[in-house]
Amino acid sequence: MNYKVKHFVTYDGERFSQLYDAEEGGFPLYYPTSYIARSVRSRATHKTQQVHLEAVKRVCEWEAQQNIRLALRFPSRQFLQQFEIDSLVKHLVSSRSGRDWDVICRDKANTYIAYAARYLRWLACEVIGEIGADVKAAIDEQHHSLISAVARKSGSSSASKQRISVMQLPNETTQALFELFKNPLNGVKKEGDQGPRMRNVVMLRILYETGMRRGELLSLKLANFVEAIAGESARLRIERNHHDKLDSRVHQPVAKTLGRIVNISAETEQQLIRYRDKWRPSDGSDFLFLNHRGGRFQSNPVTETGFNSALDKLKEAFPALEPLHPHLLRHDWNYRFSKLADKEGLEFETERTMREMLMGWKPNSNMSLLYNQRHIQERVNDIGRELASDTMHRGQKKWP
Repeated sequence: MNYKVKHFVTYDGERFSQLYDAEEGGFPLYYPTSYIARSVRSRATHKTQQVHLEAVKRVCEWEAQQNIRLALRFPSRQFLQQFEIDSLVKHLVSSRSGRDWDVICRDKANTYIAYAARYLRWLACEVIGEIGADVKAAIDEQHHSLISAVARKSGSSSASKQRISVMQLPNETTQALFELFKNPLNGVKKEGDQGPRMRNVVMLRILYETGMRRGELLSLKLANFVEAIAGESARLRIERNHHDKLDSRVHQPVAKTLGRIVNISAETEQQLIRYRDKWRPSDGSDFLFLNHRGGRFQSNPVTETGFNSALDKLKEAFPALEPLHPHLLRHDWNYRFSKLADKEGLEFETERTMREMLMGWKPNSNMSLLYNQRHIQERVNDIGRELASDTMHRGQKKWP
């Protein structure tokens, strides 16, 4: 069977998704739809719902391959055996590249396994109805057997944090960015390409200067841009915007963090004003960054796919930008913030609080602590090198 996830937007802006049998069409699959509607939809963002549904979709695919129906087996107390769990896990973590030996990344694999386990526990309870102690124990055993695959495949938490802590822009990429910020239309030959290029460069510059997320950037509206006045710098207002009914994008970019106000440089302000007043399509959309190309999507807000495509084109034109991706800019911002905090002599807790406010994190965020520790580790390394150097010099000194 060929299963397909379809996405919808309600009249009031809510996004939701449903799983269909692509060959039959018609109505969505009953149990997956019921599960998402009753157990996931009310407590999860649309993006999280989609991840749940992808895991459920893989369970349904596996059922079709094995020629079994768990909704019919579970009422007879026939739960998954270990060899079936192993087979299901293999399918859950397999890549869609077409090669049997390819698997998805570890974090995504663990998520699919965990979400599939939740769905199967819900399904068993749903179709069995009245559950005694022995049946509950069997359901729990099946659940824990599946969840144990996460533990076996889980990587080192400290290693993952260490990878995050060393992420920053290469020097040549930073230099290429600065040159592009200084001359955003460099290499543009066609007049019709000037607007999209200016838009793309301004978007990158905002990400670099503020460390905001891609979803937050693409959710900015005209009213969120506050020009400089009375000695204050220009600002961008980031708002939480889940299920915005004014957003025509089915896959709505959203702000995952808290709302906040961030400052931008005078140069970025002037480029943003120039883009807005000279090139931005003026067809009534509230969003700041819009599509320029002709067709039915013209003047629609830029999608995440559109942003990625625009970034790929910049990388083709400027190869030094190849390592660049939106979240790397966020890591790099945090590194630069740590350097500045050190220069200003900020206390540890002051630095952490300011970082949380600027990043939109809740107080005492683990991420703010991680970034603070990252910079502290660099200082520890510097002191360690000085001590080692001092030992060498002392060893070379001739004592009387």
